[in-house]
Amino acid sequence: KLWRLVNSPRVRSVRWDSQAQGLLINRSLFERELLSPGRAHGVGGEGVGAAPDSFKATHFGSFVRQLNLYGFQKVPGCAGAAVPGDAGGWLHFRNPNFRRDRPDLLLRIKRLTRANRQRLAAGLEV
Repeated sequence: KLWRLVNSPRVRSVRWDSQAQGLLINRSLFERELLSPGRAHGVGGEGVGAAPDSFKATHFGSFVRQLNLYGFQKVPGCAGAAVPGDAGGWLHFRNPNFRRDRPDLLLRIKRLTRANRQRLAAGLEV
């Protein structure tokens, strides 16, 4: 879902960073555009409609928790300040397997369950 959103011209709240190796997310716009409870009904006119890419989460914190469970990490000192016309309200997240030019790496992104964490700690592949 996230891959489709970041590549969609209809979604304004999520974009690739300048190296196309991370995500920039505008929290307030993301909440209105993709997490708002009334979004599926077209409230506010800014959403992407009843897209199949919508998230079940209605709170940004829940969405970030999901990012973390899938191996995304917040990049300190947001690179989003380089976005033209932006006051720095962009959050930057990275996952080594989430890159614009490498959709084949998406298959490597796995939810970090307790069992998967134990495998990683033991030096095994997940």
